[in-house]
Amino acid sequence: MHHFDVVKEYFITGMKLCTAKVISYFVKKEKYPQWLISERGDDARDNGYAFFEYIKNEFPKLKVAYIIKSTSPDYHKVSAIGETIEYGSFKHYIAIVKADYLISSHIMGFTPNPGFFVTLDKRLKNFKMILSGKKVFLQHGIIKDYIPGLCYPQTKVDTFICGAKAEYEYVLANYNYPEGVVNYTGLARYDKLLNYSTHKQILLMPTWRKWVNADSIEDFKKSEYFLRYQSLISNKILNTALKQYGYTMIFYPHYEIQKFISAFSATENIKIGDFKGYDVQTLLKESEMLITDYSSVYFDMAYMNKPIIFYQFDQKQFFENHYQKGYFNEKLFGIVTDNENEVVNLIIKYLNNMLSMNGFIKGEKEFFEYKDDKNCERIMKAILGKGS
Repeated sequence: MHHFDVVKEYFITGMKLCTAKVISYFVKKEKYPQWLISERGDDARDNGYAFFEYIKNEFPKLKVAYIIKSTSPDYHKVSAIGETIEYGSFKHYIAIVKADYLISSHIMGFTPNPGFFVTLDKRLKNFKMILSGKKVFLQHGIIKDYIPGLCYPQTKVDTFICGAKAEYEYVLANYNYPEGVVNYTGLARYDKLLNYSTHKQILLMPTWRKWVNADSIEDFKKSEYFLRYQSLISNKILNTALKQYGYTMIFYPHYEIQKFISAFSATENIKIGDFKGYDVQTLLKESEMLITDYSSVYFDMAYMNKPIIFYQFDQKQFFENHYQKGYFNEKLFGIVTDNENEVVNLIIKYLNNMLSMNGFIKGEKEFFEYKDDKNCERIMKAILGKGS
């Protein structure tokens, strides 16, 4: 988006917010939900949806609504269990002004324009005058690297949820939040990770890259990112092995890469997973093995004690230009390689039952001190200030 377009978008957002603030003084609070929950505005398949579902089941009298576009492929499953508010609507603006609790899996994800509201929070000394509700960061995945944009005071939240003990200690020591803000409860979606059944399926799910920001499919096809992953899914030895053993591989590009998904070519045994057709948590639960790079979804797989291969062909560039390397060593949860042929050989060894789990998950019990279905319950207590 060009600078002028950003300024225009921010101006319109600001005008809508000011109007909503004025109107809110004349609207009874009881007409609007006290709790608002969201993810990115167009989805419901992460910690936001898991926590919304928990509240509807355990606290049916609580006035809570989920913010989502009616065009989202997830809209109907959310509206079937509770109230929804159209993302970006004027009702959305008034709702965030009136709500007591603003909860999202992404920073400011409960707002119609997260970038605008993060900027406003940084520049206003008393941002609470605009949004007085308590802000809760449920997280999208376990933090393992140093992310300046999530540090205080770059981001100010009242409750910062952590999914693992080591993550909690790292955030507490490095992200500068005031005492009591950071809480180790476990992630909301983990409540359902211990109940699953697998198919003969392998999941290939890498994360995105800040520098892969092409203007067109043609430009994207020139990137190393595309060339490496298209090469892997086109690998003849891999495809032959998958067919021989009756396995399917799902290649599910990251949310930020989905706009380039048409660039990739599927094969008989390797499918390209699109955002509308596939649910990430379902893919993780149904798959026997994960091939990733740096994506924090590997924590979900480790939680289920499943094998992981880390294909890190651009490790130096990633930790210099995307995120600064944090506390976690991937070798504790899997096998790390920068070589396509080794990735293929490891997959084939797994298919041949020649790969022991002892070579993968190590230290999982210490990392996940909580491994139960009480994560949402602990989150609720943390939000209400009752401890975990």
